[in-house]
Amino acid sequence: MPKQRVVGPRPMKELGQHFLADEETASNIVQAMNLRWEDRSLEIGPGRGVMLRFLLKQSHKVTAIELDARLKRSLEMTFGGHPGLDLVFDDFLKFDLLSYIDSADSPVKLVGNIPYNLSAPILIRLFDLSGELQRRGNNALKSATLMLQKEVAARICARPGGRIYGGITVQRSLVADAELLFTVPPESFIPSPKITSAVIRLDFFSQHKHDIADLGYFKDLVRHVFLQRRKMIKNTIGGLHWIQPDWKDIEFDLTKRPEELSLEKFIELFNKLKT
Repeated sequence: MPKQRVVGPRPMKELGQHFLADEETASNIVQAMNLRWEDRSLEIGPGRGVMLRFLLKQSHKVTAIELDARLKRSLEMTFGGHPGLDLVFDDFLKFDLLSYIDSADSPVKLVGNIPYNLSAPILIRLFDLSGELQRRGNNALKSATLMLQKEVAARICARPGGRIYGGITVQRSLVADAELLFTVPPESFIPSPKITSAVIRLDFFSQHKHDIADLGYFKDLVRHVFLQRRKMIKNTIGGLHWIQPDWKDIEFDLTKRPEELSLEKFIELFNKLKT
């Protein structure tokens, strides 16, 4: 595997850093984004910049958001002054992503090697943001190509009926299609993690596809039943305070387990339960 020359500070365990060092993998990830030159790309956590090199060759405007201020010197020495690059040293979870997308004059495509311990908050933030943009009818956020722990990647892309299908799969289904593209071995990183990674691409819908009267209560339903995923729905939903009193009489097979319900079935169930 061709490796990037090591530049910059050592990875910090407390930040969950495993810097991508395999240039072939970096190139494959950028190719999977299906970038056009006019697209805007945003990288979450460029690290030592191995993927950034390829992004700058494919996209006319790249924003790279890095939390670790120790990397500022090496990134600026390597990439500073590039006319198509905006280096931002900030926490992606606090970055004003909505304003960034609203101000973009072309489609936005995200990419990132996501720290394993931040996968869930980053994914939920992207799902919530995309949902808001879709409801507004003008979603300029086109895709997110992300490297995650293999098991998390599989869960995001799962289909109903299997053990890995869960609440986060349902949330993803509301806003995007997902595809698991390829796996990445531990030796592609510095330091090598103890697990295998995988790359997925989320292709966000341009407009919302599903009308749900109360999204908060819908998410509450999904979260609640998956907390006891092996139980039949009829044995778990009684604890929800907002459902109608005669919920046992609705026309729905309540002997199903949550992992057996597609997004459409969850919406059907919610509409019949909500008072």
